[in-house]
Amino acid sequence: MASSSDRADQAAGVPLKVTYDPITGVPPEFNEYLPKDCEEHKKWKAAQAAQAAAAEEAPTAELQNLKLPAEQIEKKLPGGKVKKKSRPEVVLERNTRNKKKCVTTVLGLDTFGVKLQDASKLFGKKFASGAAITKNPMEKDQIDVQGDFLDQAAELILKTYGKANSIGKGNIFVLESKKKVPYFGDDDDDDEDDIIMT
Repeated sequence: MASSSDRADQAAGVPLKVTYDPITGVPPEFNEYLPKDCEEHKKWKAAQAAQAAAAEEAPTAELQNLKLPAEQIEKKLPGGKVKKKSRPEVVLERNTRNKKKCVTTVLGLDTFGVKLQDASKLFGKKFASGAAITKNPMEKDQIDVQGDFLDQAAELILKTYGKANSIGKGNIFVLESKKKVPYFGDDDDDDEDDIIMT
């Protein structure tokens, strides 16, 4: 018991050092209880807002200046394989059903920021056929247009969404016999020149 009373005497005899806020003149834990219309409270609030803004800007500035090496951007797969980021692309495909019916599928327009609902309406009106948004087996949205409009769809995508959504000729591909082939190739331009000359 004597030891606990000695501790109480030591704690009572040592003065407590209190730090005061230089703006308001009160301890920092009392700043929020100052009257709202008080000049010191307003100055303290402005100083707090400036510190918060500086704290928010500092990490974003550091992140912008920080450049990640290419190895960190690429995704690491099990077994030491590296998966590179895929670039956005539009894939057109022609599917036949019931021997005579064709369905043109447009996949990847949403990766360029095109609203699929608007694009499907445009395809339906331009081609005078049915167009709907469906999900493929990989759970990605695609546009199915009834009919064989593969060539017209590629031209319409470039004409309508090309400049506004930065879709170029190199971003449009066609699935032919389960292989992805660029729709606009260099050999296509040479064939057109040959036809015009003859």
